[in-house]
Amino acid sequence: MQKVIYFAIGAVLIVALIASSYSLAICALLIAGAYQLSRAVRWIDNEGTLFPSIAPAPYDCSDFEVISETEDEIIIRGSVRALSLHKSKRIVSNVKGPLCTFDKVRCVTISESSSSQEGYGTSYAVSLSLGFFSSVCLGFTSNKLEASIAAAKLSTWTGKHVSV
Repeated sequence: MQKVIYFAIGAVLIVALIASSYSLAICALLIAGAYQLSRAVRWIDNEGTLFPSIAPAPYDCSDFEVISETEDEIIIRGSVRALSLHKSKRIVSNVKGPLCTFDKVRCVTISESSSSQEGYGTSYAVSLSLGFFSSVCLGFTSNKLEASIAAAKLSTWTGKHVSV
């Protein structure tokens, strides 16, 4: 049965291709019909959408992790990026290269945001504030203690205060 439906969808698309030489409106209607037919088949088979959501859900937060810590360097990973802080060079960098110097960091910020979806609670973002309109976000977590620990690590290494 599924092969017959897919054959029908292909036939409708071929007719749409032929119709495109006569009328773009008819072509658009046939393509929309083929799309709806493919969606109906996936809905009947309970397979979900054709293109799943690639972006992670706002409530799907991972915690922060200190990857390595020496006397001169710390590498800390969040849900958005991993940051490397070099004490002797006084720079903050990521995988691509240097982001800023310690002097440009104004403070370490923990910002709280409530999810509009029911039952998912609050998430906390930890970021380095570089100015009024610039910041480097380390990541998000649903655990307030994890956010505080990550912010304290960043604050200790940069020598800047934590702002909530």
